[in-house]
Amino acid sequence: MSESAMQPVSEASPVIQQIGMLNLRINDMMIQLNTVIKTIMDENAALKKENADLKAKQEKTNKH
Repeated sequence: MSESAMQPVSEASPVIQQIGMLNLRINDMMIQLNTVIKTIMDENAALKKENADLKAKQEKTNKH
């Protein structure tokens, strides 16, 4: 009877391994997502600055 009680544990081991691999992949994807979001935010900040500079330049030109 002890052998049959141990059997589900050995069957669950490959499942646990696969879950572990999935967790690693999800973690990698989250790291990549954070990198993409940071890059987008940096680009957005640069574009906002460029836009503000262009607006200031345009206002100067229109005043003359």
